[in-house]
Amino acid sequence: MHKYLISILCFATMIACTQDPDQGRQIEVDTTRSKIINSADGAIGGEILVKFTAEAAERIGALTTRSGIEQVDQIMNSISARSIERVFPVDEANTEATHRSGLHQWYLLSFDEDADLQQVAERLAAISEVARVQYNARVKRAEVCKPIVGDEPAAISQATRAAAPFNDPRLSYQWHYMNDGSLGTLAKAGADVNLFEAWKLSTGDPRIIVAVVDEGVMHSHEDLNANMWVNEKELNGKSGSDDDGNGYKDDIYGYNFVHNTGNISWSNPQDVGHGTHIAGTIAAVNGNGIGVCGIAGGDATHKGVRVMSLQIFSGDDGASMANTAKAIKYAADNGAVILQCSWGYDGGTFTSDTAFNRSCSIEKEAIDYFIANAKAEGIIDGGIAIFAAGNETSDVPGYPGAYYNYISVASMSSDYRAAYYTNYGTGTNITAPGGDSSYGVAYSVYSTQTNAYGKYGYMQGTSMACPHVSGCAALGLSYAAQIGRKFTANEFRSLLLTSVWDIDQYQTGTKTSYDAYDRPFTLNLADLKGKMGSGYIDAYRLLRNVEGTPCIYMQAGAEQRLSLSQFFGENSKSLTYKSVEISNSDMQNLGITTAPAITDGILLINCSKTGTAIVTVKAIVGGKNVGGSAMGGMEVTRKFALVVRNRVSDNGGWL
Repeated sequence: MHKYLISILCFATMIACTQDPDQGRQIEVDTTRSKIINSADGAIGGEILVKFTAEAAERIGALTTRSGIEQVDQIMNSISARSIERVFPVDEANTEATHRSGLHQWYLLSFDEDADLQQVAERLAAISEVARVQYNARVKRAEVCKPIVGDEPAAISQATRAAAPFNDPRLSYQWHYMNDGSLGTLAKAGADVNLFEAWKLSTGDPRIIVAVVDEGVMHSHEDLNANMWVNEKELNGKSGSDDDGNGYKDDIYGYNFVHNTGNISWSNPQDVGHGTHIAGTIAAVNGNGIGVCGIAGGDATHKGVRVMSLQIFSGDDGASMANTAKAIKYAADNGAVILQCSWGYDGGTFTSDTAFNRSCSIEKEAIDYFIANAKAEGIIDGGIAIFAAGNETSDVPGYPGAYYNYISVASMSSDYRAAYYTNYGTGTNITAPGGDSSYGVAYSVYSTQTNAYGKYGYMQGTSMACPHVSGCAALGLSYAAQIGRKFTANEFRSLLLTSVWDIDQYQTGTKTSYDAYDRPFTLNLADLKGKMGSGYIDAYRLLRNVEGTPCIYMQAGAEQRLSLSQFFGENSKSLTYKSVEISNSDMQNLGITTAPAITDGILLINCSKTGTAIVTVKAIVGGKNVGGSAMGGMEVTRKFALVVRNRVSDNGGWL
């Protein structure tokens, strides 16, 4: 049972090309072998990837039967080479960026399948015009992830439906959006992404495009179709032609990089709906009276963010490394700004950024291209790459996510505690709900599915935690678009990773997990403290951070004493405070019966209910009154969001 529940996807047969040299000891380096960056084991026969020097690449061109480099052509003749083709199609709109990144230097050499791959690689690596050589293996699943089978939850009462922000009948199954603790004894109120409060500010914006690099997304799904990215030129163009000139034919909803076609598929008997499940978490249509909701799925009057389907898995088949890199570059070149990747190397395959970076693979260069070149005009310059941390219960998260410039997502259960399968440790950046079937089926993540699994269902894994972060990121950028804020990729990534709450306090007790051989072992959750990133994501806090409004986290049911030094400086107690403003509706929602007051720079407030409110405090700096007819000070106004939960961290919510 454990194996089919693991849902992280993984590259196969990829290793670092060299080991770290012994400290203090000089060794001879075989420059020929150092150019070969992975193993021939499991590689595709008759194909090899070559990165030429910039000067050599200019001489070769895009597609030819010969390179024009004498030594290379001699090798090609000896192995009955059919072609040498630039990996990334020529796309005139992005030629400058492609050349700036060096991706135009990568070529795919096709030849007789009986040729010895290792010998071909070594001969090519010996040529001075060749910078790197990479065997072209296929990406593979680490485990076959299937939906978790179990009874559907009980029918939802009309009263519950009326209280929900949208009329989607299965929204109440999605505890990971708003967890009120009613799911059962293993659900704790607040162990969610605080989405209902965030939806009051934004529900999504179609200017934000999320690339789901995974199984094909069922773009005809009743709950997804309206929020799919559509390439209008291809939709309205001629079948079999590249109507928009981006190098791909019939790429209407994205592209199938497994079979090199615009026909995205999801009905292979071995497909499990993984991509469709992820897409639903991000952008299932909200307020349509059907199925579930997406984090940034829009509402009855506004469309949500759009999903671009970039298929790298089909049944047991995976795209080649070259085509996976093409998928990532395609995302940047065609408008996506968030790269959603619930796949990667197993935890421990690489144990440092240095080791990962040394491989200098075509895939890593494509991810870096995405971060540097993706953009949404007037909203964000640069892309956000988000990966699942992995499901091996390893204290080393999987790469690429663990790389310093990419986001790695760990998984928590419905009680804030780490999910039994999640990877963690240095390189893990953030945590989100990913479900935990050891608690019961209903404690897993509920989302859209393909027809083969009844269109809706449960899954679990860091694969499911990852799109919660991607969805929150998409919602944050949607709000930025609404209010006219613009960010660089670095700025927004910083906001995303700091829009969190403390998770360490909840890591107590033990759980049963499983090793690679499906043998049970005891996981001591205290060992995970400080190893699950900055905390668990809060969508509402992210939107307030985008707006520039800080949040205070406080506990319901007792008077809180909140220092205003965070807003008015360390001398806050000496200021003259004019007013504390909070709307009557917010006071009612939070159960505030006594108006908040300020004494010696301390805000006194008592909330009996959970929820959020905006509080505005006005103070006079430099006097007891505002200057005018008499000398006085200046009025200063600060606004913050109050987030009230049933439980807070020991430090009162300040992280």
